Amino acid sequence: MTVRLLVMICGLKSVVGVHEGFIVGGDYVDSVTRFPHVAVLSITRHDDSEATCGSSILNQQILITVAHCFDDVIKVRIYVGNSDRRKGILHRINRYYQHKDWNPRKVINDIALARLKKPLSFGQTVKRIIVMRKPPKMKIAEVAGWGVTDEDYYSESHLLKHTKQKLWTLKECREILPRAPTGTICGGEKKAKNNFASHGDSGSGLIINKNILIGMVSYKVMEVSRSLVVYTHAPSYYDWIVKESRRLSCQN
Repeated sequence: MTVRLLVMICGLKSVVGVHEGFIVGGDYVDSVTRFPHVAVLSITRHDDSEATCGSSILNQQILITVAHCFDDVIKVRIYVGNSDRRKGILHRINRYYQHKDWNPRKVINDIALARLKKPLSFGQTVKRIIVMRKPPKMKIAEVAGWGVTDEDYYSESHLLKHTKQKLWTLKECREILPRAPTGTICGGEKKAKNNFASHGDSGSGLIINKNILIGMVSYKVMEVSRSLVVYTHAPSYYDWIVKESRRLSCQN
């Protein structure tokens, strides 16, 4: 089976192992104030390809996303504060940190942090997300991203979209995707024509209660399901997030 990491690589289609990720189906976000924690990553790689990822704002300096978004990068631009990515406020990063045990082949420990060169200014359109060791138990979450809106034609949008996701425990997920790694959960439906994460949504936050982060878009197995997405489970990495975000903030 082919694991599809969810980063959008511009100009490439259905390439085995290519990072993917945009919301297919769902609804457009009328105002970024509904998701003020979101940030879009515009990535340039060493082979000159361009990629898109999502992320969430942990604090004024640190963003949280997935590790595979930073594989082979040479430049990353960050945009915040607008549902139209073209109108977002530009920021740059001066350091990022992938989990030291990130394994691209097995998609294990798919989590990363990035530090901005200049702190964000918080307001109605830019706010931090909350990460909890034990978040409330919910059956439905939401994900928002700038990814592909039609996987058959790879239609793209500059506007933020969002959709609801049915939550699956890791045990439930492994009944369909036996290789889902420890530290993940699943979201979505096994079979659905619309309303799921796709190319360009990697790293986008899975949110409950409007501002609690429980996951980040990691990958899906296209041969099994287009609409069932594996998310890195943020609470499983709570101690790592606290420790490494502090360390990253304090580095020169």
